[in-house]
This record gives sequence, structure tokens and C-alpha cells, in this order.
Amino acid sequence: MILDQVKADVAAQLDAQAKLGVDITRVDNVPEVGPVNRGVWQQIANVTAVFADLNRSTELSASDNPKDVAFAYTYFIRAMTVVLDRFSAKYIDIQGDGIFGLFSGKDSQFLAAACAVTMRTEMERDVAVRFRKDASVKWKLTAGIGIDRGTLLVRRLGLRGAKLNEVWAGKPVNTAAKLSSLANSNQILVSNRVFNQYSQFPREQRQAILRSCGCQGRVRGRGLDLPVNQATLIWNKGTAPKSLGLDFEKFHRRKEPWCAHHGPEFCQMVATGRRRSR
Repeated sequence: MILDQVKADVAAQLDAQAKLGVDITRVDNVPEVGPVNRGVWQQIANVTAVFADLNRSTELSASDNPKDVAFAYTYFIRAMTVVLDRFSAKYIDIQGDGIFGLFSGKDSQFLAAACAVTMRTEMERDVAVRFRKDASVKWKLTAGIGIDRGTLLVRRLGLRGAKLNEVWAGKPVNTAAKLSSLANSNQILVSNRVFNQYSQFPREQRQAILRSCGCQGRVRGRGLDLPVNQATLIWNKGTAPKSLGLDFEKFHRRKEPWCAHHGPEFCQMVATGRRRSR
């Protein structure tokens, strides 16, 4: 009886949707809430997705102490939500042990890049340190971060009386999530199509995202004014396994956080294209 009813209800839903059809409406920015009009999907171009995934979460979840698991998930999700919000992500969503933010507009790669490096920096210098202090296990809390960019479709789906959720269809979120799962401890993996845009940034923005000041926190003064030959290129290439099903072979990997001294200056330049005031 139950199976027959489910079959009939599914068929009724599909019949109703087939009659409605699908209507694609183009919009300029990622909406805070997807459309709920029947059959309407919104299409947004130039969306950059940043996805952070808690490394080794399966092993952590197997811990004998549920408080340690709760600390890890709570600290990770809360901290990453704060970073995404402060960098004005248009939409933030939590998926299990991962969280993603969406940035829209033709310059969305600027904010997304600055946000991702800040997430990586916070994981190492604040979140992991606090976790080791407050939890009973000596577990190094790290995350993998992935970035991709492209066109997305969105609408809210569900049943009447049940919670409706945004459904994002398209490559950016999927690809960013796959890259984050491939990233090792506190690495940022960026698709080729995003990384290639970094080389097209204005000169100082390009320098701030592609290179480190090279001072390792020891040199005072303006990091962006240091000689280019002293700066260190901080990205290297990787090859994505075919099993991930990505539409590109090469990605670029960044391991370094913001410099402890020049980080605010570099972050400001990447995010806004302007120098930080003295």
C-alpha cells in the first residue's frame, strides 16, 4: 500500500511539473532566497563559489568523545560562516561537514580569493588553536578549500508544508566542492579558469594574490613595496584525477596563509584593489 501510494504521488508531481514547464529568468546577482514561483529558475552568470570542507571528518566523527566532535564542527562552521559573511558572500549554505559561499558579479573573483585565503588563515591561526585548547583530543583541525566560477541556476524546491531549500544547479558549487575534498590540510585549490583570471588582475592585485611578500613576518613597512624578486610565487600546479569528473585537468594549489605582518595589506588589495590606509 505504501509503495503504491508513493509511486502514485511521484507520478502526480512529475505530471504537474511537466504541465508547468520550466522558465529561465536571468538576473545579475546571487539572490538571498531562490524563486518559489512555479516553474521559475533564475540564471546568474559570473558566480564564484568558495567551498570549505573539514579534513578527515570521518575519522573525527568516530571519536569516542562526542564533545570533541561537537567542538570541531561548531568551531569550524561558526568561524567559516563569519568569514564568508564579513566578505559579503551573497549566499551561504552548510552541507554536512562543508560550507560554501557564493559571490556574484564580474569582479566576484576578487572578494572570493581574499575570502578563501582568510578562511585558510583563520583555520590555522585561530580555529585549530582554540580547538586543541578546548577539546580533549590532540587533533589538528584543518580544512580543504576549493574555488570555481561560472553560471548557476537556482530555485527553491520542496513540498508544501515541508521546508523549502535552495537548489543550485551548475558547475561552480559542484566543482568547488570536489576541489575542496581533494585539498590536503589547509590547502586552497582553484580551477584553471579561475586561476587564469588572477593573471589578468591589475598589477598590485595580481602581485597580492599570486605572490607572498617573502618576509615571513620579519620585515616591517609596506609588503607590496618590497622588490618583486624578493616576493615568492605561492601557487603550484596539480592534476585532477579523472575519477572526480571535472571538465579540466589542471588546477592550482596554494598552501600559504596571509603573512602575519603584511596580511591585512595584501588582503585589502586583493579584495578592493586599493591600498590599506596607514
